[in-house]
Amino acid sequence: MAKQILVGIREQDLNEVAHYLMIYLPFNEELCSYTDNWLGELYENKYPLVSKGMWSAIIDLKTHKLLNWKQEFGCLYFQAKVCDSGTYFLLDKDKKVICKIAGYVPNGLIPETDDCGDYIRLRINYDGTIENWPDEPDFSDFIEGVGIVEKIDTSIEEEPILDTKVEFTYSQLMAKLLRLPKHLQMEIGRALIANASEGFEEEEDEGSL
Repeated sequence: MAKQILVGIREQDLNEVAHYLMIYLPFNEELCSYTDNWLGELYENKYPLVSKGMWSAIIDLKTHKLLNWKQEFGCLYFQAKVCDSGTYFLLDKDKKVICKIAGYVPNGLIPETDDCGDYIRLRINYDGTIENWPDEPDFSDFIEGVGIVEKIDTSIEEEPILDTKVEFTYSQLMAKLLRLPKHLQMEIGRALIANASEGFEEEEDEGSL
């Protein structure tokens, strides 16, 4: 189920009950970026809040602060084209999950409001405060078409980088490989070259017999 809300919670309740937002999304170097006003775009795995290919954050909805931000990260602009691969949880003051969206970005709550569920754009200060967070949060994305449940499924859903099937066209395979982090692309490229070289050497040996 893409949307879930605990039984008994209504939209008007969320303004009082929802205290935190947790976000999980795949970090793709081609679709996600951090920009520093002085240093420009960060690269080479210097990405705050990214671990094992996932970007994760917890935001205090009352103070508009990223709780897992460190001052040494500095002031950065974060942009991600997420489309339907993110997972979003609303938590109460005791950090109990009360709502979940698995899919498009709830841009009524997460900047910017005109991004139609595809993007996340955050202007983050060194103390973790998000400058462009809305003063009047809109929780309608968490309510419309939601399934009422007694317990929220807290599993994280993400779009797989590679399918389990191996039947790809060349263009499909290259498109999927380009979605991998650059260091993995380099490792795969080296492995492919090494395998091709071994095959060429074997053919030469057979031809000389």
